[in-house]
Amino acid sequence: MNVTPIQFASIRPATMSEAGIDMASQNGLSFMQTLGTEVHQLDASLNQADQAARALAAGDNSMPVHDVMIAMESAHLRLQMAVEVRNRIVDAYQNLTNMQL
Repeated sequence: MNVTPIQFASIRPATMSEAGIDMASQNGLSFMQTLGTEVHQLDASLNQADQAARALAAGDNSMPVHDVMIAMESAHLRLQMAVEVRNRIVDAYQNLTNMQL
């Protein structure tokens, strides 16, 4: 069995044409819209976990304990992700403001 080596000259970087960039900006969501959507989903997840925990604490047996724990862990992970994204955005902003022109 012969294995042919990869020729690096045949590998070209992927580029996006200007038309592709224009289509992406027209058809895609803006950063603020995407961020707003994610914040609303985070809020809904936190509210769902809170309601599940309150129902369990009130003695409502319709919600199993494992479902409450899954809802709480999911909300916790979403919140951790949001905090990390916020930290990255703040760090990028600080890097931009510290640049010398």
